Amino acid sequence: MNNKKISILHFSQVNGGVERYLKLLLKFSDSLIFENSIISPNKNNYEPYSGYIKNFYEVNIGQSFSIYKLLKNVFLIRKILKKEKPDILFLHSTFAGVIGRLASIGYKCKVIYNPHGWSFKMRITFSKKIIYAFIEFFLSFLTDKLIVISKSEYSAARKLGISPSKLEVVYNGIDTVVKTTPMKLDIPNINDKYVIGMVGRISEQKNPLFFVDFANAVYKKYPNTFFIIVGSGELERIVKEKIHEYGLDENFLITGWVSNPEDYISLFDQAVLFSKWEGFGFAVAEYMLYKKPIIINDIDGMSEIITENIDGMKIRLNDLNSAFKKSNVIRNNKEFSKELGENAFNNVNSRFSIYDKIRKIESIFLDLVGKE
Repeated sequence: MNNKKISILHFSQVNGGVERYLKLLLKFSDSLIFENSIISPNKNNYEPYSGYIKNFYEVNIGQSFSIYKLLKNVFLIRKILKKEKPDILFLHSTFAGVIGRLASIGYKCKVIYNPHGWSFKMRITFSKKIIYAFIEFFLSFLTDKLIVISKSEYSAARKLGISPSKLEVVYNGIDTVVKTTPMKLDIPNINDKYVIGMVGRISEQKNPLFFVDFANAVYKKYPNTFFIIVGSGELERIVKEKIHEYGLDENFLITGWVSNPEDYISLFDQAVLFSKWEGFGFAVAEYMLYKKPIIINDIDGMSEIITENIDGMKIRLNDLNSAFKKSNVIRNNKEFSKELGENAFNNVNSRFSIYDKIRKIESIFLDLVGKE
């Protein structure tokens, strides 16, 4: 190895948790050894992190798998690869994983892929599951290392036939420095109310309609409860209609997209996430950092974060009766609620510190480049 920095070109076409992952990777990367460039649709989203980025390519290619658009996008990324000549191409999520690995054919760079949750594990038709699984298996031969974010994701890859030598489990991490002076939020009707909230995109994956059903069940018994969804998304109109149908308008807030979700989390008396599928669950780790008692669906990698009755509680997918009962236990047992929060805080600090995760990822970088 010489003194030349190792160049990493990141390629992502999604926002949300993947964007948070990338921002943390940039912030905590060892700048003495690595230099990072990015291909992403939203340059403005990364403006506060511009000091960590060598080159930024604002590319929004749309998630289409038609043959014409596929080839067009592959050659577009090949042009960037030819210009950048990165040591490592790091691909984030399914679409970038497909385009990027095809584009990398013939280039000397090492290819790392993090699906951030396998596409074939989503709630989709059986035929689509088969197609997505075949694509992932085939493209694994064009991949030097696959980083998966949970043991559940690892098991799914092995069942698919992907070689264990190519797989590495690296849980997502978060910045474990807690903001000591959260922003004061002016929220009507929240005073003196018990607050239950979720953080997540208002999309099918995050299951917001179930959250509204849950809110209605809780409200019937405890009308002094306030509910918050921190996020926005394509189901927002339908969710608002259901909130209105239940007569919860005065006791419900949808924040839209915000840059300070932790300020809202700090208001929660309970934090929930009822996702239908989840590779990891950034929001859950963030709840833990703020010592919140948590209820989640017992699914996928998210289930690995929480130990039942130790640092949170779990329910079967869409089990409304169980969700209500466990919420009731947390609400009416302050000592138990506090214990869950304290244990969650200790867990997230010991297992999910971003600094530790970045060091592990960078050791993978060094190992791959060192093999040249």
